Order: sequence, then C-alpha cells, then structure tokens
Amino acid sequence: MATPAEPTYQEQTFPTIDEAEEAAVREGRRSTSPEPNVNQGGHGGIRPLGAARQILEKPAPFDSVENEFYRRVRAGSYPDLEPVVPASYTAAQVRDRLGDQLDATAGNALDDQRHIYIENITSDMSQSKILDAKIGRSTTSYRENKAQQEKSSWDAGVKSFKFALGIDPVTGSTQRGWRIVAGTDASGIRVLDGMQSQSILSKFSEDPAVWDQLIGKMQGIRDAAARSDLGFIAASVFSVHGTQNGETKVDARLIDFAHAIDARNPFKQSPSPSPEGSPRLGGGPAAPDLTRLKDKYRNQFLAGMDSLIKDATRVRTTKTALATMNPTHVRPRSASPQQQPAVTAPTNTTNTARRR
Repeated sequence: MATPAEPTYQEQTFPTIDEAEEAAVREGRRSTSPEPNVNQGGHGGIRPLGAARQILEKPAPFDSVENEFYRRVRAGSYPDLEPVVPASYTAAQVRDRLGDQLDATAGNALDDQRHIYIENITSDMSQSKILDAKIGRSTTSYRENKAQQEKSSWDAGVKSFKFALGIDPVTGSTQRGWRIVAGTDASGIRVLDGMQSQSILSKFSEDPAVWDQLIGKMQGIRDAAARSDLGFIAASVFSVHGTQNGETKVDARLIDFAHAIDARNPFKQSPSPSPEGSPRLGGGPAAPDLTRLKDKYRNQFLAGMDSLIKDATRVRTTKTALATMNPTHVRPRSASPQQQPAVTAPTNTTNTARRR
C-alpha cells in the first residue's frame, strides 16, 4: 500500500470568525454532525469509530504537542491527570478493541502519525447534553506559539493581538476566566456563545443532583491539574450528562492539549530529522526555559477553574431553591420513554470542533 503524502498546514486569516468557521467546514476541519458525541475531541475533522461510536479519531500530527501529550499520558508520565482526561489508544489498540466493527479499509486507514484516538465519554448515554468550557483569561500566548507551534514572530504576534484585544475580552474570558465555546444549548456562534456563557451554563440541567456531581468532577479536574505542575493554554472542560441504564450519569473531562506546557520536560524535544537541524525546539542547542510561562498559565488555568466552579455552585444553589419551591420542576430520569422528560437536542455543534 502506498504511503500517503504528508499533510501540510497553513495558517489563514479571515475577516470574521463566521467566515473562518465556514471555511473550516468546507475543508473538512470541522465536524458537521449534529450529534454531540463526535465533538468531544476539540479542533476539527473528528471521526467516530465503532458500532457505539466509542472512540474518536482526531487529526493531530505525530510531532504535535497534543499527540505527544497523549503518548506521555499512556506512558504514565502524568499519573495525576489520567483519571480526568479521556483515555487514549494507539492505532493498533483501536484495531484490537473494535475488531470486526472496522472494515479492512477503515482499519488500514488508522494512523498514529496523523491522528490521536480518544475515548468518547458520551457513547453510552442517551438523551445526553454537553457543555464545553474553555479555561483561562488568556487563551493564546505569543511565546508558546513561537516555542511550541513553530510560528514566526509575525504570526505569533498577530494571533496574540487578535486574542488579547478581541476574542478574550469580548467573550468574557478576560473577566471571568472561562467561556463557553460549544454545547447543546450553545448557538454555534463562537463570540456570541462566549458572551452568553453564564446563561448557557445555567441551562445545562435543572436537576441539583446533576450539579452536585458536575461540581465534584470539576473540582477533581482542578486538583489534578494543580498536582500535575503543567501549564494549560486554551484547554477545555468537556461536560456531559445523560441516561445510562435508566440512571442519570454525569461526566466531565479535561480536553484540548495542543498548547500544554511542561517546563521540566518540554514538548517537541525529539531530535531533528534533518542533518542541519530544525527551527523547532529540538533543532537548537538547548530548549528555552519555559518555567515562567508554565507558571503563568498554570495559575491562570487554576484561577479559571475556581471561577467556573464558583459559578456552577451558584447555579446549583438556584436550581436547588427552584426544586424546593416546585418539586415537579425537576423530574427524575427513567428508563421508560414515556416517563422521560424532554431534553432539547443540540441545535448546532459544528463549532465544537474548533481550530486554534
């Protein structure tokens, strides 16, 4: 079988976010599926695998930070994070797990050099609702884009300027430390969803018990991130609740590691494949010290998580008061379709698969 050509990546600039998103859909960098369970991985081109869509294939070249992050998690480098990030698999493990659920063509197309394969935490739920919150008051970094994303000074500066003076303050990230980027109750318009983050968050559930579990999951993510000593830029908390075997299930995981920072063992340190070296970190005589950068975004991430947990707790208090005043306001889920409450279906999850 012929080896596929290596993919190429080129940063493009669009007049508006909507035009950028439309281009991403046309080029296959976004999932256009209305189903929430194909959008967990962040970024674009998400492909569900398996009869129950239990594994997600996400584009991430082998030498990308995110691909290396998941390889390190599988190798046990970040034990504190293992319980709070989606499980990941090699292409060979996916073939073994799915077996005859993959035809020969699909099985041969699995490729660790181009993709990561992660657990779909929504696959075993019905009537699921999702929520994707990007954490941090600053969701890009000039220095990280140069050090780990191989951007030129100009491109890194343009991106930082756009986020620092536009996206982050307009969407509320700068003020609250988090913003909604996608979800069942989101509009699919990135800036608008960010501005309406508090309202979208409050619609996630009317059941105080769901909020109790969700807040616990969020606190677990926050504590694991604190123990890991990593910095996270533009990582997200992906939350879901739904019905499993007639019972309510709630889950939340930390996703989106394209801009993670490990100052002790920086990403992209593999030797350059070319004799003359590479502009990447691996091509120079020594990697730059990323400790201050890591500390800055580690603290921003933890502060953003604290803010999200505080806001979720406030919503939980409101939902509890409403349930106390009107017990019929919250009806328990049931395995019986006749008894199950209606749940609004996702209206637009196109933008959950997002590009940074």
